Amino acid sequence: MGIPVTDELRALRARAYGPAADIHLDPAAMRRLEELEEAGRRSPAVELPVATPADVAVADEDAAASPSAADVAPPAPELPFWRRPRVRTAKWAVGLVVAALLGAGLTYSVVAITPVSTSSGAEQIATLTPSTTLRIPPGYFGWEDGGSAFEYAGLTILQTSNSFIAAGVGDAPCIQVLETRLVPDPQEFDEAGGWSYDGNLWGGCSVGAFPASAAVPLSGEGAPKVDLPDGRALQFVLEGDRVGVFLDRG
Repeated sequence: MGIPVTDELRALRARAYGPAADIHLDPAAMRRLEELEEAGRRSPAVELPVATPADVAVADEDAAASPSAADVAPPAPELPFWRRPRVRTAKWAVGLVVAALLGAGLTYSVVAITPVSTSSGAEQIATLTPSTTLRIPPGYFGWEDGGSAFEYAGLTILQTSNSFIAAGVGDAPCIQVLETRLVPDPQEFDEAGGWSYDGNLWGGCSVGAFPASAAVPLSGEGAPKVDLPDGRALQFVLEGDRVGVFLDRG
């Protein structure tokens, strides 16, 4: 017999298997779905058909050739999807990605972080949009007036057509990351007269299918002197007009 379907179970299954699946974000709902499905599997209410004499005779003839019930192992109960073997977990993950793409509008409305693609597998902790408050001198590290600049926890990310530490290819964009406290005042900056920078610089340019990105260490002499999350490194990845921030917790 199948699991009795209640309104609560139907709603939880929609959150787990529907196109806008989000139950993985709600541990309490995942546990409740597991409880309801387990309770349904343990339900003793099973209706058996009444056997006719002919059915009984046929059953007696087949009994000698058929293994007894004691010799047949009962089927293992199906596990909830979040406790199944890794191969099934992988299938669930693929299905979740497809569901997320189909319901992108809904996903963006309830999730604060807009996903940005990366191949590192690190956790995305923020999505940056161009700052309207940063004051960058034109010509500083190749930044042009009207270009995009982003800010994250005391760091400034400049989008440029070239990088001081990585060569761009054609019109491929680059990003350069530096400490915001070291950015000079535009009124005092003199590009023609020369300028210096006393700090660390991280950057990279887009090449082929790979986006412009920069990795910033969080410990050691090369780490910036700002208050950043605990971990091993941060990675900034440029995608269109936004920058994804990824954290390697180590």
